[in-house]
Amino acid sequence: DDDDDDYDFDIRNNASTSPSSQSTSTVKSFLTAGCTFSFGSVAQCGLVGGLAQILWSVVRNIDAAGFFLQRRFSNSSAMRRMDISINSSGGGGGGGLPTNARQWKQTLAYWWRRLDVAIRGFVRSHSDLAMSHVAAYYKTYQRAANDVAALIETSGVESIIHDDITTQMCSALGHVVSGSIVIVFGTLLATHRNTFASEPLSDYSLFEILLASYFLCYCITFTALEPLRAAIKAVYVCFAEHPLSLSQAFPLIFQRLSRISEASGNSSVV
Repeated sequence: DDDDDDYDFDIRNNASTSPSSQSTSTVKSFLTAGCTFSFGSVAQCGLVGGLAQILWSVVRNIDAAGFFLQRRFSNSSAMRRMDISINSSGGGGGGGLPTNARQWKQTLAYWWRRLDVAIRGFVRSHSDLAMSHVAAYYKTYQRAANDVAALIETSGVESIIHDDITTQMCSALGHVVSGSIVIVFGTLLATHRNTFASEPLSDYSLFEILLASYFLCYCITFTALEPLRAAIKAVYVCFAEHPLSLSQAFPLIFQRLSRISEASGNSSVV
């Protein structure tokens, strides 16, 4: 690991001191790196990064729901004692159904634990947060994802990233823009459906055109907003890895993230 870190440092040092890097802009150098030796990592993140983020959100929501239910029903010991007394006094004839139910419950719990471990391992090695390390340190995608996941776990930034609404805002804006375009385009197409074609467009063909237009507009809008999401995630990773550098570059953002991190840490302890 030390040799790999030294190698990454040498690459960044050579890239920053070479004449070619000094004569070009930072955006152009990152674009060149993304289209050459980091293109595989970029393509892999584009294919599985979104799925990993969705699975991570689902697992976090399930954990939060389980914690809430555990606290909600933690004081129901009287009900549990009543269930035990009923099962114990039921005799041999009524013991088959509770036993089968317990077996099914244990089986489902076993398979859920295995699925939970598999999902967490997939999210850990395929997180889209890894692109910051891919761009800065020229790491491979899975190695960068594991390193970023370790940083997030040790720094306490996971709760901040989970509560971030940047993705929801970009998605909502994409739906609004796509819906508006489809409404205007659908109105024009429905009004002049007999003008632009030799045969009148059927309702099914009109629905297919509008549906395809909606998904196309949504993908274009969300892709246009992707640099905003990437920049915000890079700030989170920078706060987890080098908080002092973030405090010097963006002191206001550092103060707000520090307050959120401290508040989430105190709430988790309580």
